[in-house]
Amino acid sequence: MEKILRVFENHQAADEANREDNMQLTYQQRFDAFMLLMAPYYAASSRLQRVYRVDDLHQRKVRDDWGVRIQSLPGSTSDG
Repeated sequence: MEKILRVFENHQAADEANREDNMQLTYQQRFDAFMLLMAPYYAASSRLQRVYRVDDLHQRKVRDDWGVRIQSLPGSTSDG
């Protein structure tokens, strides 16, 4: 990819030139540019996430703030 430095008189002229350049790109070129920008984010999220904690559901007590009857899991010791 060839890098070109252009100097403009003001921001409006630079924005217009940028829009014109973008309009000349094909859909494939736009998609390739997007994928190039997003590649670091996609690469980082493809790994497995770290496990924050593991709960044992048989030892965990369920909090019932609304007075709803909660069925406990088989083998668990809950207050519900």
